[in-house]
Amino acid sequence: MTEIVAEISGNHDGSLENALRLIQAAKDAGADAVKFQCFDCYLLADKRFRAGISWEGRKMEFNDLLQLYSKTETPQSWFPTLINKAQTLQLPWFSSVFHSFTVTFLETLNCPRYKISAYEMLDGDLINAVVATGKPIVMSVRPKPGLTILRASDYEGYFSELGISDHRPDPPAKIFNWPMIERHIRLPDVDTPDAAFSSTPDEFAAYVKAIRS
Repeated sequence: MTEIVAEISGNHDGSLENALRLIQAAKDAGADAVKFQCFDCYLLADKRFRAGISWEGRKMEFNDLLQLYSKTETPQSWFPTLINKAQTLQLPWFSSVFHSFTVTFLETLNCPRYKISAYEMLDGDLINAVVATGKPIVMSVRPKPGLTILRASDYEGYFSELGISDHRPDPPAKIFNWPMIERHIRLPDVDTPDAAFSSTPDEFAAYVKAIRS
């Protein structure tokens, strides 16, 4: 069965109460797991500015990135509370990581698996830090100049199915036995930078129903 993951991202808008509401909303909407993001806003802004990140065809300036990530950062001090909430609801959790030190921090909380975003898919230090934990890895990939992505079979010719990180407004018309679908969830009364590609709890529940039907 496809695992449907509710991405909390920065839709808490800097409020721990909102983050806890999002976890509850994810559970009520039928999500199989929740995912957090663990980063330092200044270091992530610097990293992605140096990488020349673009948005809607425009190269992002450092101050733009810092403003964005300052709004969407999930403080490390929140994680024990967020994890306790998810565990109380019997809702599995894991986290995206963006620097090796965030892996070190999350290991102290026994993070069960790690997500590497498409922007970090070539970050060798980060990937090595995650591999060293021995935990399962969820990795997003995105085509870029000079990079060819091949989907390899095993030596018996078997291809495993790939999951998707879905930012579209509607459920996919056809499901291809995907092992995982990740989708952002938001609160209807909270406007955030991620709101445009996130689902309200009612929309998320409808999405889950469509996938499960």
